[in-house]
Amino acid sequence: MDYIVLGLIVWYCFILFFIRTPLTLLLTGCLRYNISIENEEQVNLRFSRVFMFLFVITLASFFIVSHDTLLSPLPHFLLGMSKPMVFLCIMVFFIVLILVRTFFTKIIGWTIDSSAFMNFLNRTAYDFCILTGFVFIPFLILFFALGNPSGNGVIIAAVATAAAGYLVYAYRCIRIFLSAGFSLFFWILYLCIFEMIPLGVLIHFVAGIQT
Repeated sequence: MDYIVLGLIVWYCFILFFIRTPLTLLLTGCLRYNISIENEEQVNLRFSRVFMFLFVITLASFFIVSHDTLLSPLPHFLLGMSKPMVFLCIMVFFIVLILVRTFFTKIIGWTIDSSAFMNFLNRTAYDFCILTGFVFIPFLILFFALGNPSGNGVIIAAVATAAAGYLVYAYRCIRIFLSAGFSLFFWILYLCIFEMIPLGVLIHFVAGIQT
């Protein structure tokens, strides 16, 4: 797993040194709605968004695998695999879940003739995932520096960071829906279909691991 840590460090440094401006724009857009609207007009942010989003997925997968209790005991289909293979399986699981979500948002966008609106919602979700991941990084570094990367404290920090990020994201979704002329009913419907169902899948997966 050491080479995965090294890869994440190099990846993180590359982001800070070479695509710091796109990172700043995306993170600022999460905090200010008008900047997120302006970001939609910048085509060069698309690659940076995907690059940073993949970094956050990789980081989350590594955190899950490296923690002593999150994957204990291992589910049956992961038994006998090395830690790098388990890491790869977790990362593939996240990517497939995201691709399925993206596919369905595009289908809904074509169905209601609002592809730009649904794409904006999808990109907003990616941006807030990036924000949550980068906010969590200092906590992760701190717990590793303290020599306790597998304690309950880091899990509490991860849950608190994810919950805070999700609440801000949900509020942003309300503004997007209302600005587009949709009612709160459609916002609730969107959250149930594209947020609650994937969350339910993750909870079911985690519950299956812990039993």
